[in-house]
Amino acid sequence: MRQEIIISIHKNEYLSDALKRQGFENLPSNCMINKTFPGIGATYCELVAARNSIIIEPNIPAVKGKVMKHKNALGIYDEVEFEDISHYLQQPEWKKIVTTSEYYPVVKKIMNELGLNMFDNYFLLFDECEKAIFDMVSHAAAEELMNDFFLFTNRSFISSTCFFAEDIRMKRHDFSIMKIQPEYEVCRENLQLITTNNIAESLLSVMDTLDGTVCIFCHAIETIHSLIRDVPELGKGYIFCDEEFPVRQYDNKLIKKETGMTKLNRYNLFTFRFHSGVDIEVSSPPHVIIISDLSQNVSSVIDPQTETIQIAGRFRKGVKSIVHISNIQPELKCLTSRQVYLWLQGAKKVYSGWLRKMNSATNDGIADLLQEAIRKNRYIRFMDKEGNPNPYYIARFIEKERIKSLYTKEKSLRDAYAATGCFDLSFSREVHIFSDEDRIHFHQKYTQEGRNHLLLTRFEQLEVLRKVRSAKAQERYQYLVNRLISTASDRFLYDCYLKYGSDFIRNSGFREQFMRKELSKLNHIREEKRKRSENKTAQ
Repeated sequence: MRQEIIISIHKNEYLSDALKRQGFENLPSNCMINKTFPGIGATYCELVAARNSIIIEPNIPAVKGKVMKHKNALGIYDEVEFEDISHYLQQPEWKKIVTTSEYYPVVKKIMNELGLNMFDNYFLLFDECEKAIFDMVSHAAAEELMNDFFLFTNRSFISSTCFFAEDIRMKRHDFSIMKIQPEYEVCRENLQLITTNNIAESLLSVMDTLDGTVCIFCHAIETIHSLIRDVPELGKGYIFCDEEFPVRQYDNKLIKKETGMTKLNRYNLFTFRFHSGVDIEVSSPPHVIIISDLSQNVSSVIDPQTETIQIAGRFRKGVKSIVHISNIQPELKCLTSRQVYLWLQGAKKVYSGWLRKMNSATNDGIADLLQEAIRKNRYIRFMDKEGNPNPYYIARFIEKERIKSLYTKEKSLRDAYAATGCFDLSFSREVHIFSDEDRIHFHQKYTQEGRNHLLLTRFEQLEVLRKVRSAKAQERYQYLVNRLISTASDRFLYDCYLKYGSDFIRNSGFREQFMRKELSKLNHIREEKRKRSENKTAQ
């Protein structure tokens, strides 16, 4: 790539003004534009530029948000009819097509059917490009878009957190890097980092201190479902996620699934689709909580350098507070970039050997099994359709391993936040009686005996706290007990534990019916003793 171009931007100035002040009429072509931080109107530059444009956004909510603000633009996603697109493309005004990598093939197909040369007549802008590049691993449409990207005469990448891959095509087309540099001190957000052994308990503690709107960001819908089980208050809020994500029922109340930014509730949960590109318009700044729960899903790791900055930038009016709650997994296996390349070299050697053996095999059984191994092996995902190494897949692999490594040590995560230069960090470590593993085990399906066994273990774990006589400890003990008990059978077991101890429950085989029979016998014996005592007294 060519030498970096620095574009200075003044306080309260939009990028379009900064570019014109320094001799650029529009966003330049063949450029990786690093806007450094969100909210400076980078995409706006292209939406008002005097040329036809195709703008790739990271998700559908971002598309809807841009189209809502710019009536001259057309958003292409599953709700837009072919006739609407065709009519729009034949109008004389400058065309502004806003879509996602998933729907890029739709744009391409319609252009071809209408006989339009989009490669020569449209500027292609990849907004928040690292998201679409990362999507290449799972979306064929994103890969098609990346392959077509260099067919456009005019095209550029843009992101607030530029992500680079060793793509020889960028060198071939003499790509440059444009960095937007603020000529003023950027306001640093206060961020509290909490490492914990129980995500739900730490989340509850934080929520108890907040008033007003709370926005919770995490990667996976599975994490959201888990949190709702442990934090019932969240069940009254909204889930913002993709349409295809399932929304379950809790206590016969349907959790409302929202895909647009029309309104917020007291509590709002956002999946990864809303971490970048989406402007969330609220009347007053909300509290932001970021969740990384590695006990549920290792892919829930969130990169301070990219995603945290993007999440904070979703709210154009600012935020009241930012808290990142995470567990740490020292045993998490992570590869360095050198180890990744060594892995790829070894995998390529095996893969190439299989190919040679398959092509030279004279036995159908050998050929079939080798073909099956080749089709299903992990190395194949790092190649493009021509069988060459795909630099974006490789870069994504390295990036994922780097982010995972931040969560093996508290210090690594803290240092990553310090390196961003965007946050004033405060840190605390919380250790709860019940761990994330305990929490997850508790929500698995058990027979009543199995649940009783688990409950007894939990009651015994709380015994240390029960023996502390301070009012605060007793309040905490009752709170945790009440969190465990959800049925009459749970309450019965707890009463047995307090009155007769653990041995009585274990000796019963954790069977409620057996315990009730034994208690009935004990009560009968006690009643007989009482009657005999009364008779002796009367005599």
